Amino acid sequence: MKCFFLARVLTEMACRKLTRFGVRFRPLGLTLLWMLAVISPQPRPAAASDTSAQPAKRPIRFNDLPADFRLWFEQQGLGAEGFERSISSIERQTTERETLGEYDHLIYFLLQSASFTAEPRVEPALSAYEFVGRLTPAEKDAYLAEGAAPPPPVGRMPASAARRLGDFIRALGRPAEDERLAYFRTFLHKQAAPSEPLAVHLSAAYARAMRFLYRKEFLSRQFSRAEDLAAFVATLYQGRGHSTDTQIEANYAVYTALSVVRAQAPATQLNRILIVGPGLDFAPRTDLIDASSPQSYQPFAVADALLGLKLADPARLRIHCVDINDRVIDYVSRVSGGEAHLTLISGVPETDARPLDAGYRTYFRFLGQSIGAESPPPAGQGLAGRWLKSLRVRAEVTARLSAAKLNLITERYDPSPNYDLILVTNVFPYFDANELLLALTNVEAMLAGGGYLIHNERRAIVTSLTRTLGLPAMQTRTVLIAASPTVPIYDGITIHQKKFP
Repeated sequence: MKCFFLARVLTEMACRKLTRFGVRFRPLGLTLLWMLAVISPQPRPAAASDTSAQPAKRPIRFNDLPADFRLWFEQQGLGAEGFERSISSIERQTTERETLGEYDHLIYFLLQSASFTAEPRVEPALSAYEFVGRLTPAEKDAYLAEGAAPPPPVGRMPASAARRLGDFIRALGRPAEDERLAYFRTFLHKQAAPSEPLAVHLSAAYARAMRFLYRKEFLSRQFSRAEDLAAFVATLYQGRGHSTDTQIEANYAVYTALSVVRAQAPATQLNRILIVGPGLDFAPRTDLIDASSPQSYQPFAVADALLGLKLADPARLRIHCVDINDRVIDYVSRVSGGEAHLTLISGVPETDARPLDAGYRTYFRFLGQSIGAESPPPAGQGLAGRWLKSLRVRAEVTARLSAAKLNLITERYDPSPNYDLILVTNVFPYFDANELLLALTNVEAMLAGGGYLIHNERRAIVTSLTRTLGLPAMQTRTVLIAASPTVPIYDGITIHQKKFP
């Protein structure tokens, strides 16, 4: 009966592919979403090993899966041999999606950055709307249809984007101090064929990026039922390039979840931490700010929360970050062991019509006090309505950070590091049902008994999969970031706790 229920849920979710609501989403209501019971107050056992040494990783194997999950794959014709081929296919697709994601970042940078041009910044979603409006009906239908579509003719690009593209290409030929521009020069040198004009190459990349934005922001408005909209948006994310976007706001919900853990289980100690996809504010699809070099916030925000809430011992805390993107890994590795300087800028600008929530304001005001000291905030343009400050993180805190490349879908650390906490935010939405099943199986294997998984994925399939894995959901919350009568900004967070053996 259990196998039948799981197969039914997975089949339904694989077909409908219900969505995530990342940092920004429109909630179905203002009430908190409560599931099951409060977190067990049972004290955590003492640490069994030191995780400062780099753990060893290996691919996930068919026999690593619980019996119910093996049955699910076998029903798809994927026994042990087919499973290995499937894992290899996912690895190849991950590499392809990572490259597509880097092209997306390049286009968002091209449209918004002030580092290489005096042209006005262009909001990517509005550029997508203008771009599609210039297509003929036949071109538009082909461009927005399901599956891979050929890019429209280069001449359809809006003038505002075309001028910026020209300035960007000219800037690539000059010495660049800007870290982002220098990276994209190297990236294009590796990816673009020498025989293809760069303007044509980048125009095609622009068309691909705009297609996702138009379908998400405008084509999605054809759906009146929430479940249909959710399914449509889910398919978009599960097929788009992988992103490294991150904002301070994403850590507010994490802090809220850790506060719940502290309130319900005061004796808990979370010293061995794994952060999956910590992110890097390199070139987001909206609100790019050039005031500072690329930064990753989550490792520092998590350390600050754990120490401030007395959930970790400063001498024993270890935070290991994994990602598939070398930029993210390089950043964390570079700052580890040295004094880090962060520029903290709220991703959501505060306005009279959309004030920041008092709880989020308090969080931002005290962020960093447990790991460093504030310094004068940066001066910069385009920061109206944003909260900002600079933070100097102590070297003894950054020494607790490490980073390595790991694909959560296909790989795990073995033997298990027995993490006390695994944090996964804005990552699961990119996974389809099979990939989510594999990723959660790897998560469970790397958690200690009584350890916690915290994530912000809203699909119901997560509850079914984690229950099968002995990792039940303990509580889900919705947190308000900015109030508005029309478009409030929320985030959600779910806490799971692994059962003791």
